[in-house]
Amino acid sequence: MTERRMLMCREFPVMTFEFFPYGGYALYPTEIIDQKRLPLGMYVNGRPEPDGESITAWWRSRGIPATRDGLRSAIGTGMRPPADLLDRSLGLSLSDQYWVRPVDRDDLKWEDLNFFHHDFDERIGRALFTGGSSQVGDVNTPDITSAGDLPKRWIIQPDGTRTLIKGGRTGQEPDNERIAGLVCDLFGMDHVDYHVGILQDRRVCACNEMLTDREELIPGGQIMKIFRNGTPREGRAIWEDACERLGVPRAASRRATDDFLFLDFLLRNTDRHYNNFGIIRDVETLRARPAPIFDTGMCLWNGLDPVVISNDDYAAKPFRLDDGGDRPNAYWQLSLIREWDHYDLGLLDSVPDIVHDQLALNRRIPSDIVSLICSTLRKRAELIRKARDRSVIPSPSARRGMDEFRSLLDSRTRDLESSAGPAMNAARRHGGR
Repeated sequence: MTERRMLMCREFPVMTFEFFPYGGYALYPTEIIDQKRLPLGMYVNGRPEPDGESITAWWRSRGIPATRDGLRSAIGTGMRPPADLLDRSLGLSLSDQYWVRPVDRDDLKWEDLNFFHHDFDERIGRALFTGGSSQVGDVNTPDITSAGDLPKRWIIQPDGTRTLIKGGRTGQEPDNERIAGLVCDLFGMDHVDYHVGILQDRRVCACNEMLTDREELIPGGQIMKIFRNGTPREGRAIWEDACERLGVPRAASRRATDDFLFLDFLLRNTDRHYNNFGIIRDVETLRARPAPIFDTGMCLWNGLDPVVISNDDYAAKPFRLDDGGDRPNAYWQLSLIREWDHYDLGLLDSVPDIVHDQLALNRRIPSDIVSLICSTLRKRAELIRKARDRSVIPSPSARRGMDEFRSLLDSRTRDLESSAGPAMNAARRHGGR
């Protein structure tokens, strides 16, 4: 038996659709009420024209991923399956303003339910974090809609601040997040601020909610799904075009992209996938801006054997040289930085000390490994300086490659209006006010 559901964005009705609760999938949309507020993850062929498949994919992506550490043991001790938890929780989140209710439940109000202003139950999050038992029937928690594989949970601080607690697999990830923030501060990059502590007997990092109560985080993966139209080598150009079409000023997206490319090479981050960066949009004005840098835990040779800690090239994300993303491309990604003048490379000499001081606090990491990481970083600083110099005074072959890349960006900018569909033009007008 199917049910009619209403997709809401805060207090705004967006769309009704037919839903099969026992299978956990949507059959088809029945009415689109507010097209400009449709989630980008529901777009089909680049247009705001959702079907049952795209609605289902978006809905299921809100739930706890099956790959989440600790999920299997938590479910095995009595917790309901993720799909059931998601349905019962109305899909409420601290990452955006969307939620879903039955069409006949007008009594359910955003102002009475949202997690930005109302308390939530922390017991399910505690069970997921440790893989322990949970016999809790209440699903009033944003932990039902938290993404990612690493153990994490939301808590409410005494002053009301919503804080995300995140663990790791090797024990180094929390320190890496703290280091990334300190390095961002050093170079003047916008970032989420992480702190390291101990919770439930494990080393964790904590960050406060990055959104206001009227903003949504749109992951790069949802955006690129709409606008991905080119070769892997064109990834950066496609990304900047997509941001501009969604109302992000070109200069802002260019600076933000330069920043994470610079940081990721410096700290050897291997996991800047398309859901580890994105844009933040105000759901009322539709103005958009780049998201601050977050999720840099998989850096500094995390979890690798000491014999492979080196400055050799490696497969990095998000921009690729090939379809599979298997070719070493980290040095190539570094060459995509466009505005080197933003970075005082004299500050690079301070980075190994920042890394040493933080990693030395983690007793799980041997001191000789910390020393090896820092000595490798010192050599890495010189590699970055050389990359900058080649960019400023390029060889003829490098200059041709840079000219081709810039020509690609310029041509995509010229084609922006003609290639954008009516809905995208509307999104740009609303987002650029």
